[in-house]
Amino acid sequence: MAGTVGHPGDNGRVTVPSIVPNTAPTGEPDSAGLHSAARSLPSAGGRRPVNPGPTPAMVVTDMDGTLLDESGSKVSQRNIDALRRAGEAGARVVVATGRPVWWLGPVIEAGFTGTAVCMNGAVVYDIAAGEIIASSPLSPLTMQNFVTALDRETDEYALAVERLGVDIQACIAEEHYDHPWAFGYFQRADRVTLLAEPAAKLLVRGTGDSRSLALAARSAGADAVHITYSTDDGLIEVAAAGVNKGSTLAGLAGRWGIDPRDVIAFGDMPNDLEMLNWAGFGVAMGNAHPDVVAIASEVGAHHHEDGVAQILERWF
Repeated sequence: MAGTVGHPGDNGRVTVPSIVPNTAPTGEPDSAGLHSAARSLPSAGGRRPVNPGPTPAMVVTDMDGTLLDESGSKVSQRNIDALRRAGEAGARVVVATGRPVWWLGPVIEAGFTGTAVCMNGAVVYDIAAGEIIASSPLSPLTMQNFVTALDRETDEYALAVERLGVDIQACIAEEHYDHPWAFGYFQRADRVTLLAEPAAKLLVRGTGDSRSLALAARSAGADAVHITYSTDDGLIEVAAAGVNKGSTLAGLAGRWGIDPRDVIAFGDMPNDLEMLNWAGFGVAMGNAHPDVVAIASEVGAHHHEDGVAQILERWF
């Protein structure tokens, strides 16, 4: 599943826009972009496969609940083959995930060597080079101010951080932090230590559902940070203001000279919303969160049914 990393000399810093461009189609459909197909879709309750339209110039896929199987540890051969064909046809293939660099194992094992947007857009990683080529971390002061404000909304939570780095030693959590995923490993530290250095992502684990905690957190710091979630199990993920998958992908596409209308993106959870809203053709998986389904161009098959490949096979 060879992926393209960038043009020669592309290992410089990628500029991340502060907001996601509004790329919703207006006026007449544009035959040069994917919006022509997206605009022909019926409403969410009655979506159907569409005329493929122009071949995508950029293919972006989330990992968990999208590209990976039910175990969350493997990419199916059919999905591998579809992404490989897309790369061989000249499309930029990008993995965009909430995972940190050190949990990219499933796509690396599948042979992917291209660009990975990690930690919900806070880090861009060149897999072939083994290098972080761009980052947009939270400052200690921003995290400290946000946590102080969150305390006024609720005190029923624990914190963890994923700092900039390429190995698991960058994961640090409070003693009573309980990660939703079994493969999560964290060193332990007190809150003062936790918030003393910049972090790519701040994790907040509450005692209820993720949506309720996200609403409380947005009341505490909606202007200073970006808040999202990728599980309904009481975890929210906090990044620097303006940093999300969509804004980071917009920076990459701009550098590569790719119009958002020529991008197809696949996702399943609220941390994919900006990405699917930015892409000319946003595909929600059959298992997707209702908020994702509501903004998608099309709803595909479930992730464990090779949903990514089923769509990409229209072109590749």
